[in-house]
Amino acid sequence: MNRMRGIFAASWLALALVLGQQAAQLHDVGHAIQRIQTDSHDQHPGSDLDLLPAAIITSFSAFLPAQSRTVVASRSRAPPSAV
Repeated sequence: MNRMRGIFAASWLALALVLGQQAAQLHDVGHAIQRIQTDSHDQHPGSDLDLLPAAIITSFSAFLPAQSRTVVASRSRAPPSAV
């Protein structure tokens, strides 16, 4: 009986997760459709031009190797050995 209760709880949580993800996707699609249907001049004129430099910088930094983007302030070392 206790095993069935655990299986039921796990399946209920899995179903809730799937339905929650589906609802989030539908919410995002609703916003995308609303943005397509409204005229872009009605929202914020020039806002797309503000995001363009940030998108370009982000796309260029994505191609850099990880070592050149990683800044290490200090290197860890073992404590000194007592002789």
